[in-house]
Amino acid sequence: MGLDIRPLEDIVLPGLVAGALSTLALGACARLIGKRATAPVSAVSHWVWPQEVNQTARPRPRHLVTGLAIHHLMSVGWAAVNAYTLAAVQESAGLCGDSRPQHGRRVALASALTVVAAFSDYVIAPKRFTPGFEFHLRVPHIAAVYVAFGAGLVAPFVVEDFCRRRRVAALPANEAITRR
Repeated sequence: MGLDIRPLEDIVLPGLVAGALSTLALGACARLIGKRATAPVSAVSHWVWPQEVNQTARPRPRHLVTGLAIHHLMSVGWAAVNAYTLAAVQESAGLCGDSRPQHGRRVALASALTVVAAFSDYVIAPKRFTPGFEFHLRVPHIAAVYVAFGAGLVAPFVVEDFCRRRRVAALPANEAITRR
């Protein structure tokens, strides 16, 4: 039996939202400590230009664009891992008939995946392929960025569920029963 995954809704959208929220957190944390908001996300460009890692404190446009591209591609990649893992858990638990997973399950998986991503980024990955946030931010700020990333993995589903509930609540009583 195939896994119930909608590529755009379950992978691309959460990945882009997670990337956007974590990018905003990177900028906010950098500003909190008196650095340029673009510095930490530009640091990811050290994957392409390792000799220029020190230049990301005052990033050139190529550092920023490269950093954003890598950051968002990796965010979509982690969202794919999240979606496939969630679908596999749903299938193994015999919950395939369930229309969409409960938020508690999504939050738990996104939290676990965020810890795995941070561990992978800073313990497993060679120094050359770390995100580079550590060049500009301290550990508590990096943790805040990962929390924003995890929230981004769940946010589209919470918003979707909220909108669906509002639509159902707005329907007349007899129509609402048939729609559920």
